[in-house]
Amino acid sequence: MKMKKIVLIPITLIALSASARAQHNTYDDWDKPYIVQALLGAVQFENLKIDDTSGSDDPESVEIDLSLIPQFGAAWGTLPKGDRFQYGLETSFLIGLRFDDINYISAGGNGLYVSISTSMWMFDLAGGGYASLFLDKNRKTRIYVGGGPLMTYVDYRSERDEKGGVSVDNNESTFGIGLYARAGFEFRIYEAGMLGLGARGTWSSLDLSDVGGKSELTGIAAFISFTAGL
Repeated sequence: MKMKKIVLIPITLIALSASARAQHNTYDDWDKPYIVQALLGAVQFENLKIDDTSGSDDPESVEIDLSLIPQFGAAWGTLPKGDRFQYGLETSFLIGLRFDDINYISAGGNGLYVSISTSMWMFDLAGGGYASLFLDKNRKTRIYVGGGPLMTYVDYRSERDEKGGVSVDNNESTFGIGLYARAGFEFRIYEAGMLGLGARGTWSSLDLSDVGGKSELTGIAAFISFTAGL
């Protein structure tokens, strides 16, 4: 009997402690010192076009529109300080990919068949501060904002094939720096997870002039987000 009491006492204390902890914070399933957010969407750049002039001796210029690029990535944030109004620091990365194939007959009078295959991928690394506000005392919905500096890497490649065996590769890789700002809203779907929509603006100095592009990159992205840890 004495042994049973010795065993039951610590079990009872553990159970009471767990119950008290659950009553103290309804959303206490996340025990990590950070929050994480998954992002899936697309960015619309302002007039991101390439004038491709690679090819034969006097090639016809072809405009390649790369303004809309799908993106996916994630953001990490420090465990936010505060209750309904929270703030902290965040860092994020985004990867964008786009592939295009263009086939046409040259209008230069020789009826030359031309095929152009292009690819562009970009890597976006950003970090700054963020703040969020729960709109109700039960912490079921929230709005948030964030912003800071960013660095962008872009790799553009094209392969132009002309009937007759002429094949020309054209590519450029470049880095750029700039700023980002984002905002969004989310609603709770389970104890430590929220689902929502967000928007993100970017302003970056990025030189793509070697392949017929521009030297600045301005865009607005829309995302579906899932945040764990709040």
